[in-house]
Amino acid sequence: MHFFITSKKIKITTILLVAFCVLISFSFTEKKSPIENTRTFSLQKIKVFQQQLDSLQNLLQSNLSQKKAQQQFKKVRLAFKETEFIIEYISMQQYAFFNGANAVEMDDGYNPNAKPEGLQVIEQELFNDSVDVNRVLFLIKQLKYRALSYHLYFSEIDLKDTYIFEAAQYHLIRIETLNLVSFDSPDLRNNCAEIKNSLQAIAQVFAYYKDEKNQKEFDTLHATLQKSIQYLATKNFNTLDRLTYIKKYIQPIKQQFQAFQQVNNISALGENTVLFRSINLKSKTIYDADFLNPKFFAQDRYYVDNPLIAEIGKKLFFDKRLSIDNKLSCATCHQPANAFTDKEFTAITNIDGVFQKRNTPTLLNAALQTGYFYDIRALTLEQQIGHVITNPQEFNCNYDTVLNRLKNDTQYVRLFSQAFPSYQNELISTYTINTCIADFQRKLILLNSAFDKYMRNETAIISESTKRGFNLFMGKAQCGACHFAPTYFGLAPPFYTNSESEVIGVTKKFDTIHPILDDDIGRYKNLEIDDFKHSFKTSTVRNSFLTAPYFHNGGFLTLPDVLEFYNQGGGVGMGLNIPNQTLSEQKLQLTYQDKKDIISFIKALTDTSGVAKLMLSY
Repeated sequence: MHFFITSKKIKITTILLVAFCVLISFSFTEKKSPIENTRTFSLQKIKVFQQQLDSLQNLLQSNLSQKKAQQQFKKVRLAFKETEFIIEYISMQQYAFFNGANAVEMDDGYNPNAKPEGLQVIEQELFNDSVDVNRVLFLIKQLKYRALSYHLYFSEIDLKDTYIFEAAQYHLIRIETLNLVSFDSPDLRNNCAEIKNSLQAIAQVFAYYKDEKNQKEFDTLHATLQKSIQYLATKNFNTLDRLTYIKKYIQPIKQQFQAFQQVNNISALGENTVLFRSINLKSKTIYDADFLNPKFFAQDRYYVDNPLIAEIGKKLFFDKRLSIDNKLSCATCHQPANAFTDKEFTAITNIDGVFQKRNTPTLLNAALQTGYFYDIRALTLEQQIGHVITNPQEFNCNYDTVLNRLKNDTQYVRLFSQAFPSYQNELISTYTINTCIADFQRKLILLNSAFDKYMRNETAIISESTKRGFNLFMGKAQCGACHFAPTYFGLAPPFYTNSESEVIGVTKKFDTIHPILDDDIGRYKNLEIDDFKHSFKTSTVRNSFLTAPYFHNGGFLTLPDVLEFYNQGGGVGMGLNIPNQTLSEQKLQLTYQDKKDIISFIKALTDTSGVAKLMLSY
């Protein structure tokens, strides 16, 4: 009995001593910073991602069913989504190998020897009728090496609070523009669960920043994030109301991100420096007029703003002296009364009765791109102007002739001297001419459509058909996988620094019975890379209600025809042999009402209300 009591006392004493030591240890242990906690969290998630890849590899090596491999791949993607927002922001170059769609177009260059790899390629392989197991195993091993390389890189990087908050902001844009349409997982379409995982990870990282001074802002943000996650838990790709989700959750979260960042005194990147970026992270929504920065896409981002520059640009835009025979001006084809198109099937040439191969695109919002012409042979508006002036089928002129003509015009000399006072003997030059015309075209950015106003919460009035149309556009119809919000060009989010092209198998005319592939080879003429045969820049859907006929060849007369072409699965879906088609050949199964609703949404993107004012202003 005495021994039992003594032993009990010793045990209690030992427990108290251990507890005291632990307390002392905590007292002298420095609390980890949010940055270090975020680093640890992200590294742990990378390891989980690697473990899920190991499991997928083991399943395939065990010759288990394709369905089980697909189920495991779903877990792989869910694990990746828990660290995606950090990976993409910290290392865009490495991200492309994790979750990029096309290895050929990485690093702002083209490598015909590069082979696509990563999650999207693995998914495509796993959902083929017959799985090439060896190919998938090779891709998995590649991805594991990429993950290991990133783990080592991220372990040593000089991580900053600004980077973490900006990564979350950019990822919110990715969710709204890409994940809602399941852009990176078109077969699995587990986007609701994936978005949920992404938001849970961001919520955990933001929790590291919680303290007494930001309690109110944190609680507000945390509550909205949790409600958003709960909402997603009840939805799937087919049942998700994307418009409601954006308005009720994405937009409030975006603004609460900003408030939480501000109360933490975390500055934006380059806040006190001259830093040109494509987007404004401080905008309330991606539909705000100031969300995109037009000058980011200029050839010279640092030219001085001066109203006279656009005034000269407008004058030049209508001046036929830029063409060799004084017959054509920019406005000849880009007519203000026709939404800056010409209503022709294809554009006219400088020879009466002879037409070019391609349709005249609208100039409305055209400044918000990094590629011009259907084959993207010009990367800026300024370059595009030069192509038109020297093109034998268009102005068929040269800059020496244009410069001589303008220098002999006293009004132009006076205007250029006022607009470019520091240029002295180079007042009228190739640079100043191109800058003026491009600056005028940057005034043709009109983002005040009925849908824009609705998304900016300036009006609550929008038809139910338009709402359904947006959800179809971003869901079942998959339009939003190429026509990216908010420009609805191929200007790719979340960074908006690259204009994409696609191979969709456009036919000579709308004919689903006897389709004939159009013979225009598109970007291949410039790059001679097989992937770019019949590849054309993705045009904007904005104002397309007014800009028939459609596609690069003007071969489709109506929007219902265009939608039915996509509904059929493009050229391949209609039976044509186009091995590099990037558009899915699967039938969309759009109903008559579906098409009506999508067209209602497209119509709601119409905005030419500022054209008349612009024409008077300059």
